[in-house]
Amino acid sequence: MPDRSVKYTDGLVSEPTLGQTAAMDKRSPGLPTPAAAVPDGPAPASSPEPPAPVAIAPQDGIVVITIQRPPHNLLTEPDLRAIADALHEPVPGARAMVLHSVGRSFCAGANFRSDDAPDPTDAGAFATRTSAFYAQAERVFAAPLPTVAAVHGAAIGAGFGLAMACDIRVVGEAAWFQANFVALGIHPGFALSTTVPWAVGSGRAADVLLTGRRVAADEAVRIGLAQRLVPAGAELAAAMEIAAAIAAGAPLATRATRATLRAGLAEEAARAMAHELQEQCRLAGTADAKEGVQAMLDKRAPRFEDR
Repeated sequence: MPDRSVKYTDGLVSEPTLGQTAAMDKRSPGLPTPAAAVPDGPAPASSPEPPAPVAIAPQDGIVVITIQRPPHNLLTEPDLRAIADALHEPVPGARAMVLHSVGRSFCAGANFRSDDAPDPTDAGAFATRTSAFYAQAERVFAAPLPTVAAVHGAAIGAGFGLAMACDIRVVGEAAWFQANFVALGIHPGFALSTTVPWAVGSGRAADVLLTGRRVAADEAVRIGLAQRLVPAGAELAAAMEIAAAIAAGAPLATRATRATLRAGLAEEAARAMAHELQEQCRLAGTADAKEGVQAMLDKRAPRFEDR
């Protein structure tokens, strides 16, 4: 397979993508500008430290969690662990959480690119790292406080799954969701096989997961994948407004109500990810998975052979 600096993800192979990079790179009005590229060579001694991949900021009973890996916020397992830690260790007095990101995309998938990164065409390599990633995803689903996701740009693969793990999703007009696993010859992950039908019903879930198509922001709200549609650039402010309304409620009653609404979801998500991982590992390394990845690299339609 040619080396083209590809970042393998659980739902997306990016840089280059399946024809998505150009669309994702057209920033919506009002979105934060991605960080400038770092020049080659050693940085001057006076250069500031780069921002942490995940930042936490308490604000009047609301904890804001910001993913800071622009432009597309591809997640590593340590990033997801940092998010889960923040969700499980809120500051004293916290009553609600807001999850958002900076850059062009909310989160365009899970980034496993490293020296020991799993290749989705290698079942053995894929299993270990993905299992560790899903262990952190389970912790996200088990978070104790109501969480609102502010989604701008693309939410693909793990980004889609991360948004669906939250209680409420606010989407900007330029936001979109996609689970394009089938285009790569593997099974959906991050409990999307449970959370999408939980939100929209089995028929609409089949439409989303079996086709791997994009779901635009307005459709996402209409079918129930998201709850609020706002102008591009207003996602965080709207999410903060919702979180403030949640935080104003009686804490015991709020947590009890949320527990009722999410009864069994964390456990079901854990079971779903165990099954998803099993299926992903079974399909990784098949001829169709290799073809799906190669077709992406070649920027052409895949020619699957059912083997």
